[in-house]
Amino acid sequence: MKGISHIIFFMLLAITVNSFVYFGFANTYSTTILNHHQFIEQFHSGIYQYRILSGYLLMGIYQFLGEFNLDYSIFKFKFIEENSEPRMYLALYLLNTIFLTLCSLFIYGITKSKLFNASKSEKIYLPTVAILIMAVTQFVIVPYDCSSYFFLALFIYLFLKYLKENKTSTLLLLGLTLALSTINRESSALSISFGAVLLYHQFGISKKSIVPTGIFVLVFIAIYLGLRLSRGSFDTNDGLLIYENFTQAKNLLGLIFMGLLLHFTLIICESKIQKKLIWSFLFFAIPYLAMCLLTGILYEVRLYVPIFLSTLVLSKIDLEKIKI
Repeated sequence: MKGISHIIFFMLLAITVNSFVYFGFANTYSTTILNHHQFIEQFHSGIYQYRILSGYLLMGIYQFLGEFNLDYSIFKFKFIEENSEPRMYLALYLLNTIFLTLCSLFIYGITKSKLFNASKSEKIYLPTVAILIMAVTQFVIVPYDCSSYFFLALFIYLFLKYLKENKTSTLLLLGLTLALSTINRESSALSISFGAVLLYHQFGISKKSIVPTGIFVLVFIAIYLGLRLSRGSFDTNDGLLIYENFTQAKNLLGLIFMGLLLHFTLIICESKIQKKLIWSFLFFAIPYLAMCLLTGILYEVRLYVPIFLSTLVLSKIDLEKIKI
């Protein structure tokens, strides 16, 4: 019964906090995609055209809402952009709330793993912190962030099972999860980094670490290149932003926040090996971090959330309990 009560707690926390974020604040950042026409225009160009899974899901919810004669005035939406559609905004809220809720359940499932060495209270407050961070960083509203967090949590959950059981079926599920995650957003590469870190630290450079990592890399490359080749384009959006990231005050604020999240995961570690895992993960994640610095906007701290979720789990992983 206690497990069920915890599940209900995390589900309600995810739903209520996300509702506060979407219904309690006026959005000033993502106003350009809050109607159907502008969304289609933006998400079929630049880097967004390769993040197709959540886009299709969003359009499905948008079309579903169109089947009902809803009075959107009851939501008391107030938009800064006069062309914003309540129907599109509600579709974004539903999509991201569903995935945030599912993600919270898998994060809780991760804490129940025998490899996750934490006290009873830690298994409550760590998922709570994760939910709050995922929710409040949504001042940049997009359809693929919460879904990417869900796929990352699902991958980690399955990967910890794989480390304990060494089943081929679980490895295939990991490959499928990674494929769907890459169709959704290229930050799926961090799943490979997470898996590679634990495999390397446990087995060194051996068949046990090289084969699974190689499979993950091949899946990622196949989907990543396939999406771009199918569109005949490797376009991005904003160009090089590294100068702006280190000179504009708001981006420096984002950089500080990222540092604080990393520091949080380091100070809750109880052993040197856990800190070593985190630093090793950051090393494996250098390509992602470099792209954030070069082409991302650091004020959009959502970019760092997948790193935070991964290091949060690594801060409590007990490698001594891994036996294959």
